[in-house]
Amino acid sequence: MKHLLSVAALSLALVGGSTAVQAQLPALPGGKSLSGLTGGLPSMSSVSTGNAAGVLGYCIKNKVLGGGDASSVLSKLTGKSGVTSSTDYQAGEAGQLGAGRSALSLDSLKGKMKSKVCDMVLKNAKSLI
Repeated sequence: MKHLLSVAALSLALVGGSTAVQAQLPALPGGKSLSGLTGGLPSMSSVSTGNAAGVLGYCIKNKVLGGGDASSVLSKLTGKSGVTSSTDYQAGEAGQLGAGRSALSLDSLKGKMKSKVCDMVLKNAKSLI
């Protein structure tokens, strides 16, 4: 049940980017809270096209996302001018969602939490095409 609450809280925090929601996130295994990871959770609305494309590439490469849908969206995003040459794209490929203090390292997430974040990035990336 605690894990399910963590996924639900992560979903709310990523979609809304609410600081109040982030402060109430339950602890992850090992005592880490999501709000304490790499400066907190970025708002999905602040994720650039380049960063979303890079994160999708990271998620596919690390077998968190698969199938034609993720690859198709990635192909469309990377086909846009300037996306693959941006520093946001490079950060995304390295597993960094967002930028600066609000960046979230996907390497710090495990299992279903990482999968949930990748799914949310994919959903958001579809709106950027």
